[in-house]
Amino acid sequence: PYTHQLNPVDLSIIIVNYHHSHMLDNCLESVYRTIEKIQFEVILVDNSSKDDGLESILKCYTKIQFINNSKNFGFARANNQGAKISSGDFLLFINPDTVMIEDAIESMLDYIRSDSSIGILGPKVLNSDQTTQYSCRKFPTIWSGLFNRYSLTTRLFPNNRYSRDYLMLDYDHNSTRSVDWVSGCCMMMSKSTFNKANGFDENYFLFIEDVDICQVIKKRLRVVYFPNAKIYHKISSSNARSTPQMIIKRHQGMIYYNQKYCKTNFVIQHIINSIIMARCLFQILLNIIK
Repeated sequence: PYTHQLNPVDLSIIIVNYHHSHMLDNCLESVYRTIEKIQFEVILVDNSSKDDGLESILKCYTKIQFINNSKNFGFARANNQGAKISSGDFLLFINPDTVMIEDAIESMLDYIRSDSSIGILGPKVLNSDQTTQYSCRKFPTIWSGLFNRYSLTTRLFPNNRYSRDYLMLDYDHNSTRSVDWVSGCCMMMSKSTFNKANGFDENYFLFIEDVDICQVIKKRLRVVYFPNAKIYHKISSSNARSTPQMIIKRHQGMIYYNQKYCKTNFVIQHIINSIIMARCLFQILLNIIK
């Protein structure tokens, strides 16, 4: 079994699982295989209520701290649970469908420690075929739903200037730079920074909580994309369980985000909310057809 000395702890790695035990083993193996120089702990928060594959994983990785939720409390709340019991000076939030590439975690920790102006650090995220996932972007506007990675507009007209701007397609993703936000599939920050931001906003159930915490932290510190560190992320697995409930909760998060950050008058806000609700219904119908 994999074991690891827990004290003193440089880094707490927090993973939220929701029926992903079939991928979690690869994720954990890559964590333990690629970290050599730092003391770390792994905190696993399970939102599945019952994922049969976890039993063998916990037997193998005996030092993992495990939080077993009785129901799905959502991604933001589960990450906050993990952070609350963490001992590390720094926190790394990763998805169970990620795989760390050699030196990724330690190079991230070295870099964020070297520059006190950095609030959040995100690595270069790759698909399994080595192509780049666009894991850093501009902050969304009311029109971003029309020009995001999966939108019909972007698929039909991938080179339109609005999609290119929002997804930062004109940036080569090979140089370190400040950005608006980085994907929550892998993000690092100090525990003090996380606490000052009051953690993830639990009004988000799934999705957008990563954008939100970058909004909060960027008021004081930089959000940095760090392509020297690389990871793999099987993005399709994160979105595989698009039940109507999940689609609704995602769009509720969009409404909440717009109300929180896009200060407009009541009429405009009502129109925006109506557009988001219409998008939600369209996606539910599309899912049923699929």
